[in-house]
Amino acid sequence: MAERLKKIMIVFCILIVWPFHIGGAEETGGENSLWRELNKTSDTVLNYVKEGHYDEAKQILDKFSNQFLAIRASDYHLSMSELRVITTTFDEAMEATVAVSMSHEDRVAHVSKLRLLVDVYDTSHQPLWHETKNSLVQPLLLMQEAVTEGDVEAYERALHRFLKNFDTVSPAWSVGLPIETYQQISAQLEYLKSIKEINGSNISDHLNLIEDQLHSIYDGSEDSSSDPSLIWVMLTIGGAILFSLSYTGWQKYRAEREKEKKLKRKRRKI
Repeated sequence: MAERLKKIMIVFCILIVWPFHIGGAEETGGENSLWRELNKTSDTVLNYVKEGHYDEAKQILDKFSNQFLAIRASDYHLSMSELRVITTTFDEAMEATVAVSMSHEDRVAHVSKLRLLVDVYDTSHQPLWHETKNSLVQPLLLMQEAVTEGDVEAYERALHRFLKNFDTVSPAWSVGLPIETYQQISAQLEYLKSIKEINGSNISDHLNLIEDQLHSIYDGSEDSSSDPSLIWVMLTIGGAILFSLSYTGWQKYRAEREKEKKLKRKRRKI
């Protein structure tokens, strides 16, 4: 019985320690190490483009392409949709380094897409897209103000800025947010683009709805750290271990009592 209890305790200890061990391995090597290198490369490319060194940025992107092939050719659990998003975003970034007619602002925007997207897969820190909140909220507030004042031109300028900034963060969101959340915010923006007149309460209500959705995304309501299923597993395993330890202690106590009784009987006989 004691040997069996020991085995049970070992199994439960493994169940607790093993996930953290695996997580640590992923953080220090394997898949995440490759994504970390890609993340550094995309950051270097973005800095070169910001400084206007487009040729140097293209050379670094060639290196990125070779690194990405190492991931794409391996089993890193990327869906076809993710591969399509990454490939499309990479092609846009590459075009930004060679397109002579493209403005510097658009070049930076295209490469920023790639930077934010790749960063999602580097799990060593919080995704960079969390730092883009003002780039979307501020033009949205200007749109709301323009609607209140009936200023069509101001509204169109703010809308253009808002959609452009959303386009920059969109690839990262498409792989980093729950699919339902991403589809919801995308549908809201499609409806927003279909509105032709800024007069009326419907557009104000819709802008407020989008603002609420943005705050929900950026303020971490999608956080899964309090996942009920995870808590249930932790409580179940913890309870089982506590029961096992308690039962083992009780068995040990019972054995000690039996031993004492036997010693007393022997003394009485003597």
